[in-house]
Amino acid sequence: MGMAIGDALGMPVAGWSAERIRERYGRIESYFPKVYSDGGEIKAGEFTDESELALCVIESFTVNDGELDPDNIGTRFLYLARGEARRWIQPDTLRALQAAEDSLAFVQAIDEDGPATGDVAARGIPIGLFHAVGAFDPERLRADAELVTRVTHGSPAAIAATTAVAHLVRSAARSEAPDRWASAAATFLGAGDTADALRAVAEGMPLNEMRSGEQAADVVATATAAAAGAESLPAAVFEAVNLGGASDSRGAISGAIAGARWGISGIPQSVIDGLEGRIYISLAVPWFYRTALRRAGLVVDLRSER
Repeated sequence: MGMAIGDALGMPVAGWSAERIRERYGRIESYFPKVYSDGGEIKAGEFTDESELALCVIESFTVNDGELDPDNIGTRFLYLARGEARRWIQPDTLRALQAAEDSLAFVQAIDEDGPATGDVAARGIPIGLFHAVGAFDPERLRADAELVTRVTHGSPAAIAATTAVAHLVRSAARSEAPDRWASAAATFLGAGDTADALRAVAEGMPLNEMRSGEQAADVVATATAAAAGAESLPAAVFEAVNLGGASDSRGAISGAIAGARWGISGIPQSVIDGLEGRIYISLAVPWFYRTALRRAGLVVDLRSER
């Protein structure tokens, strides 16, 4: 729910500078519509591809009884790309989905020079959530984060960013100290741009001095700083989206981390009520959680013994 809220808050101003946001809205602290130059409008409270693609991962994980199947996930991504959700999806993701449409084989080769943007890193959110249940298997988290990334992206930088988000969400859900989130995720990654950006967060770099562009390392670092430094989920997502740049990606990741920290009781009802798609999320989450429990061996399905 936190993911979708942060995404929807950042939706109308994605790509804007912080100055432009201030000039137009003062400060984003509620949902606004997105109005296009041709007069078209997307109503307030809609979330974008960050949440929609993460929900595809959740759906696939749930119906496959806790197994992540890249072809199943990719087919769901492709279905979204054929519909209205296409307006949100980044060009790099669209190209990968179109290339795989005939073969329906959704595993990208490793590409050292491939793109890595914050929208892809958001796929680490469901990975972190189900790895928060049961005993921690670090190598399985790495493998799962790589799998959901390589449905469309083979960049090691993209894989690292998704892995970092998964680790951050897991840390928050397990009630680990917020001042340790960034350093723990950086240590888990070891090296690379995302690890370096998270170390800067751990060392106390002010949020307003960080880069607010679309590159995955910058989005993950700023989202982490916004969530770790906030006293509530609304404060985290408001800080994240008003920074400008990749406001929807940063809002989604920051909201997910904050949501994992504070839970549904930490989200004001008025913020939930304004969110389009809230009913779908509310229905999907219990099945997702039960599947995570079953995958971790914490639920016995008696039907399998018959």
